[in-house]
Formats: sequence, structure tokens, C-alpha cells
Amino acid sequence: MRIRSLSRMARLSAVPVGVTRRLVLAGGLRALGRLTDESALDLHERTADQLVEVLGGLRGGAMKFGQVLSVYEAVLPPAVSAVYRRRLAVLQEDARRESAGTVERVLAEDLGPGWRDLFASFDLDAAAAASLGQVHRARWGADGRAVAVKVQYPRARDELLGDRDAVVLAMRLFTGLLSPELDGRALATELMDRIAEELDYAGEASAQRAFRAAYLDDPGFLVPEVVLQRGRVLVTGWVGGTPLARVAESGSREARDRAGLLLTRLLFSGIPRCGMMHGDPHPGNFRLLDDGRLGVLDFGAVYRHPPGTVTPLERWMNVHLAALDDGADLEEALREAGFLRPGVRADPVRLRELFLRSGAPAFAESFRFDAAYLRDALAGITASMPVGLSMAFPPGAVHAQRALGVGIGVLCRLEAEVPFQAEALRWLPAGEDLAG
Repeated sequence: MRIRSLSRMARLSAVPVGVTRRLVLAGGLRALGRLTDESALDLHERTADQLVEVLGGLRGGAMKFGQVLSVYEAVLPPAVSAVYRRRLAVLQEDARRESAGTVERVLAEDLGPGWRDLFASFDLDAAAAASLGQVHRARWGADGRAVAVKVQYPRARDELLGDRDAVVLAMRLFTGLLSPELDGRALATELMDRIAEELDYAGEASAQRAFRAAYLDDPGFLVPEVVLQRGRVLVTGWVGGTPLARVAESGSREARDRAGLLLTRLLFSGIPRCGMMHGDPHPGNFRLLDDGRLGVLDFGAVYRHPPGTVTPLERWMNVHLAALDDGADLEEALREAGFLRPGVRADPVRLRELFLRSGAPAFAESFRFDAAYLRDALAGITASMPVGLSMAFPPGAVHAQRALGVGIGVLCRLEAEVPFQAEALRWLPAGEDLAG
């Protein structure tokens, strides 16, 4: 066990080490601005190859790390992002499958030796594979409806625990390349704690039932019904449609805008409707249906918000409102939101510049998300790095902030035009005035 864990850590940590070596060979490209230059294509080609080789062979936290990376390749110029899109897109929808014999063993152990009697048909070839399990298409025996059978990898728990140290190390090294002062270990530890929750299929089923009840009468969404959950097996209704990654790649303008609107609505409305926020909004977890609805999958990583407290999205909006209002005390707003530590002073000019850039979607009636916006927001963070380093996430908010950030990354991949401001006003407490 220990030897395998050390081997996995060595494979994953080889990615940032390899990046560092190539940076030296490329003439010391250490600044983020240089790394996003199209002249560094060869560097990106080799880095992307190594990422796929290492991350594609691992599961658990390592695969999640790859999924996050594949979303944020939108921050790069088109020629550079194409390098990562071609190689990393596979991590969104695919992974190494377990053998049919292994799947049958898990099903027999958790559903009983007569598990086949539950189904009218069962396809042992996986329809999709992810970080902790894979999905099989089947027909439910009681009524013949199409179902998705999610089967957790038998070694998922051990592999996730083995990945923990590897992912923490990798994030530390990657963070060190871009910003040595940031606490990559703390961010990675929070990420891994949330990923560990995805091993609990009973908890996932409970969250999915709550989301389904909250959105059952909404014509914009389809949350599949939970049919059965036992141990490492979760059976839900099958959702067809077009994966969001394909919508982003070749969908019409209308389809991309529709998907973007519904994704934005899901992010803002989850907490008001059912006290939870979808915690893993990468493209592989959504389908755009032919009737215009957004199919929502995978509720293993949800952010559960404590009732009666300010939500992370309220914090985000309040801070950006203060940045827009020249008469507002932005520093005080950051302290009230928990983003600025007590006693820490920050440059108010740089603070305002930082949040005016990142808050652009909230300042217009309609906003077109794209890679240029993401690059500009990142440039603002880089230019205001001393300010950014003085800030911190409030306790418990890291998960929700990551989900919001990944969601915005998906909106940028879709290049969706969204009435972001109106959606914010619709779901946040009354009384805010973005135009003021």
C-alpha cells in the first residue's frame, strides 16, 4: 500500500518538476504573462503531454486536479489553449475503465448475488468514467426505463487517500511557480477534504433528492431521479443530451448562451432553493437537452450552506458593489465579508482595480464571458498580487468560491452572453442595487 502511494506521488509530482525544468530550459519563463505567450507553444505542448500521461493514469484527487486544469485552460490565448483542450478534454468525460469482472464483483457485493434481476438489461461497457467511479447504462427491471448505474471503483478510497499527499505536493509546486507566497498546501487540503465526501454515495443520493425536489417544476432543469442507492452503487435516471464540453466546442450561439444562462441560474439559485450549491460544475457534469433544459449530474460534491448566514455569492456581490461605488469603503466591505484579515492594510487603489476587473459580469445588464475576460481578471490579480496575498477566504467558503470560479471558467469556455446581473438580483436578498 505504502509503496504504491509513494509511486503515485512520484508520478504526479513529476508534472510540476517537469514544468520547472522546461522553464529553465526555455530561458527562465517564470512570469505568468510570458507563460501565456504563444511563443511558448512548445513548452505547453510538452507540459500538456505530461499532464495527460500522469493524470490520466491516476484517479481520485489527481483526476479532479486534471479536471480543474482542463476548465481553466480557457485563460490562455487560443493557440495555447488549443494545446490543452485537445489533450485534457479527455479528463472531463473519460478515464481508465475498470474491467467487467471488477464491476460485476462490486455490484454483487453491494446489491447482492442476484443483482442482475434488478435490471432488464445492463451494459458492462462503461458509458463514462470519472475520478472515483464509472457509469453504466442499463434498463430498470421494474418499468424498463433507462437508468445510469454509477459504480465506485473498489480501490477508490485507498487511491484517494494515496492521492492526497500527491495532490497537495503538486499544488504546492504549481502555486510556487506562479506565486510563491500563496498557501497552496491549505488550498489543496481543503480541495481534498471536499473530494473525500464524494466517496459517500448515500450522502450524494440525499443531496440529489433535495436538488430534484427543488427544481422539479422548473422548466429549465432536469435533475434525474434517484432510483436506488446501496453502498458503492447509485442508480439514477438516465440523462441524454449534449455534454457541455461539446456545446462549447461546436454548439450554436443560441445553445451556448442558453447553457450559460442556466448554469449561472443554477449557481445563484441553489442555496436559496435547497440550501446547497453544486460543488463541481465542470462541463462533464452537465448536458444540454434538445428541449432546452440543462441536465444536472453528480451531486457528490455539494456546498451545504449554514442557514441564516451570508452566502459566498452574497459576499462576492457585496464586495464588487463596493468596488463599483466610488464613495464606498471597499476595504471595510472586504473585512465585513471576511476576505481581509484583521490588522492587514491594503492599497485601496489596487483593491478597486482588482475587483472592477473581476466583477465586470455584475456591472452590465448583459455580459459576454470569454477567455479575454478571464485573462484580464487574471492580469488584475497578477498586477495586484501584494493585495491578493493579503486576502483570505472566510472559513468554510473555499469550496463555494472554487465552485463559483470553476463555473465562471465554464462560462468563458462557452463564450456565453448572460444576464448575469439580473440573475444575481433575482436570487440574492432584496435591496441590492448594482446600478447605483
